[in-house]
Amino acid sequence: MDATRGNAEWTPLQEAYLQKLMATYQANLYFLKEQFSDIFDKLMAINMPAPFKVGPDGKLTIFYRHFQGGPREFTDFGRALYKVFENPESRPRIDIDHSFVDDPALAFPHQDNPDFFLPIEPRFRGELIEGFRRIAGEGGYLAKPEFGDHSMPLAIVFGSGYGWHLERLVDDWEMRHLILVDTDLTRLNMSLYFVDYVSLQQRYAAKGFYFSIAHDEDPSALAEHLRAMFYKLWPPYFMQGMGLFFNDYDSTKVKTLWEKLRTDLWTLYRGWGFLDDEILGLKQAMENAIDGHPLFTHKPELPHDAEVFVVGSGPSLDALLPVLRANADRAVIISCGTAITALARAGIKPDLHVEIERTYMTYVVLQEPQTREFVKDVPIVALTIMHPAVFTSTSRPLMFCKEIDLGTALFDIKNRLKWFRSGPTCTNGGVALALEMGFSKIHLVGIDFGFKDEDKHHAKSSLYFDEEAPDNAVLDKIVRDTHSVHKTHKPTKGNFTEEVLSTEIFMHSRDAMSITIDEHPGAQVFNLNDGAFIRNTTPLHAEDLVISASMGNKAATVQAMLSAFTDDYDANPFANLGELMEQLQAVRGDLRGIFAGDIHTKMDIADKLYDMHHYLFDERHKSTHIFPLLRGSMLHMGRFFYDCMSLAKTPEQATEFAKFGFDLFDRFLATALDNMIAILEVGKQRLQAKLDASTANVVQQGEAA
Repeated sequence: MDATRGNAEWTPLQEAYLQKLMATYQANLYFLKEQFSDIFDKLMAINMPAPFKVGPDGKLTIFYRHFQGGPREFTDFGRALYKVFENPESRPRIDIDHSFVDDPALAFPHQDNPDFFLPIEPRFRGELIEGFRRIAGEGGYLAKPEFGDHSMPLAIVFGSGYGWHLERLVDDWEMRHLILVDTDLTRLNMSLYFVDYVSLQQRYAAKGFYFSIAHDEDPSALAEHLRAMFYKLWPPYFMQGMGLFFNDYDSTKVKTLWEKLRTDLWTLYRGWGFLDDEILGLKQAMENAIDGHPLFTHKPELPHDAEVFVVGSGPSLDALLPVLRANADRAVIISCGTAITALARAGIKPDLHVEIERTYMTYVVLQEPQTREFVKDVPIVALTIMHPAVFTSTSRPLMFCKEIDLGTALFDIKNRLKWFRSGPTCTNGGVALALEMGFSKIHLVGIDFGFKDEDKHHAKSSLYFDEEAPDNAVLDKIVRDTHSVHKTHKPTKGNFTEEVLSTEIFMHSRDAMSITIDEHPGAQVFNLNDGAFIRNTTPLHAEDLVISASMGNKAATVQAMLSAFTDDYDANPFANLGELMEQLQAVRGDLRGIFAGDIHTKMDIADKLYDMHHYLFDERHKSTHIFPLLRGSMLHMGRFFYDCMSLAKTPEQATEFAKFGFDLFDRFLATALDNMIAILEVGKQRLQAKLDASTANVVQQGEAA
């Protein structure tokens, strides 16, 4: 029987029931067309029969995959799954490690870093966690996060089906975001007959923020879509304790989707940055602004056939050194980070060297014995936040601005210059620089982002594999830490092979580079390395490389590149820092307003954190420079705050902790302001020293005359 067409043999009850089901279906289609048009379009592209039949007595038989039954069977199945979800002990959930509550030192691993200027983050993170432990008292805290009876900020439902569970989740629970995901369009289509999504969404809207439906036949694509949704809508740390309702346990696609989500959720916790690092960059930017090195201020005019090698210190560099040597007279060579140590040993002089790591260790690497003399006449392009000593390593110090970094504001408070997506690795900075300069053909050498052997994670010709241990404690630590970090790895797609090993930072860097390349569609980027595959690049074996740049044009290319760096930029860092301090004061006032008002439950507290997050990341604040100083640290502080709050045994404890925590946030920002005042003094002292040196030089010249 075709349930969608009239039939003269139908009984009145049979026909009325069919019309009711079809009316629900049609209303849901209009709902999807307005709210989730992509899903509506997919449904319209497929002709699917109604997944049920109605007998003359109104008896409904539902067909789903190899199951069939009446509403009672499907309701009983949904009820059994709901009991699993409703029980905190059996509910599937996302649990993020919170061992820092027992060992607060885990919350600030950088506390012993000697580079930071007046660091405050370890102190405030520690005070936040210790405050929670004090308030929890002898009774301790929960083993798993909970947000109150039938309360939860976020939940994902895997599978719609008959939909009895959706009604219960909407009516019985207080949630802020309920996400229905399906990898099976047939199952989603089935639910449209039995679930009144219009009513469901309206009932949910009275208590929640977002009701979402997501579908994709490809579990990996759906997982990526969900990650993007989480990142856009919520503080990433709201993943903690998120409930998972598996309506479909049997689908291979659902299992693949969850496995993909589970293994990639760590990416939501990466790349946040933190205030102590920003303050260090701000201090060094002040010093570099006083010194006044040339800055990247405009795109140069390169010869039309200019080509460039961007060189990293990945393991493929060893085999590709002859390629660089053979083509050095035609193509520009930009070395990045520790690649300079391998090039120094090989005697291949780069035309430009790029550094992005702001700490003193960058200078230590450049002063490594075999590198020190080699690099003196190589122009070094480093971020404005770089340690000032780095610029003393070369006779041609040059600077460029980092995207989303407070130190950039001291040079460009009005956003008139180009800001670069320069990280996470130096090679990201090198590729971004080459693209922005206008190279149409870029060849990646030693930019592997992966390795086949954990003991061969970098080029053997680099400092990491010197036969004799470096005669320098800092350098020795760099080498040891590098070897250690590559012991933890995971597989990823290879450039020339099916799979290579990689690390979290490498994969993050690879993805960031892909985005940067994608923003320059006119450029061809060739990947010559036997490492990880990089989207938006073309794999190219070394034997197939052809450099078509004219023999005599390289010198002109290099000269054009250097001309992009000038002193034509805002040279008043004191005024710019003063404006940043005013912005910070305004943010403190706004956050006090967000934290004001009564709170009684854990969900009230989560709402405050949600409001803080959206304030800090609001599109209106894109051009307000103070936010890069705050976003990373407030993500970290919010994460520790949220995890602790969710572990409180009673609403009263959670509320007491929240009041303490919100006050701590304000004191944290006040101390950050004190550090900015200290940076102002650093700048004044450096300027005075520069003036004194200039005066002394004039006196000496006068005496000599």
